Amino acid sequence: MLMTKTTIYLFILLSIATTIFSQSEINGNIERKNENGSLKYWDLLYKEGRSFGYITSIDSVVVQEGKYALLIREDSKADDKSFGACALTILSRFEGKNITLKGYVKTENVKNGWAGLWIRINKGKVMLEFNNMQYEPILGTNDWKEYSITLPFHNEENKILVGGLLVGEGKAWFDNFRVFIDDVPIEKVKQVK
Repeated sequence: MLMTKTTIYLFILLSIATTIFSQSEINGNIERKNENGSLKYWDLLYKEGRSFGYITSIDSVVVQEGKYALLIREDSKADDKSFGACALTILSRFEGKNITLKGYVKTENVKNGWAGLWIRINKGKVMLEFNNMQYEPILGTNDWKEYSITLPFHNEENKILVGGLLVGEGKAWFDNFRVFIDDVPIEKVKQVK
């Protein structure tokens, strides 16, 4: 009987710890790296979105907070360019009415396009909501500033993508991404099964 109670308590504790760990891991923490030095949980090339002609890298010199920021810059050797983007994919399901992405952006000589945050909500392969700040572009040279995007949230979606992008010339740095559901940090929002 004692073994059964202990096993049950350990299982409950492990379940709680796993949920807390996985929820805190999905938020835009760009400070964590994998053993191979790549940024944990991030797709720096964003091939799914057909991003090409740009270089995305981890910058340890120009940062807003912590040790690292993401830098996207035009690849001067590329003949063909679409846009440069980095993406963090969140597969957990949440309930809420609105989703907000907040992050800091710094730019240098951005022209013939724009820099910005972006967020996309999918149900399977169908895009339900999207915003890439095209209509609120960040242009020119700017110091670190916080930006945000808010979209309607659909409880049935199963894929949230967030990140930063650069279209055109110049450089853009991104740091301190945070995701909120109805103004609550996503790591504190209960996941739906």
